[in-house]
Amino acid sequence: MPRDDWKGVVNQILYGLIFTRELDDVAASRMADAMVERQHFVAGPGVYAAAILRARRHRGPLTDEMPTPHGEEGFRAFLELLAAELDARRPWRRTTS
Repeated sequence: MPRDDWKGVVNQILYGLIFTRELDDVAASRMADAMVERQHFVAGPGVYAAAILRARRHRGPLTDEMPTPHGEEGFRAFLELLAAELDARRPWRRTTS
């Protein structure tokens, strides 16, 4: 993944949460399922997991590039839940295109 592409991938995650009220375990589980099944998140779980890792290390804001009902702290906590959900689903199925 090029140096700054991770932020665009994280923005996809944030965008996918616009209509999600609670950033809880249920939302993280649903999103992880969608990533593994490549529903709405077609890049696949490896791309999203790598971007989440980069986001977790990033010291700057993650919610600054698009309007969102979620605050920075809540979104960062959600990324932790999502990372755990993705890890729990390993090994991910390989797809052939």
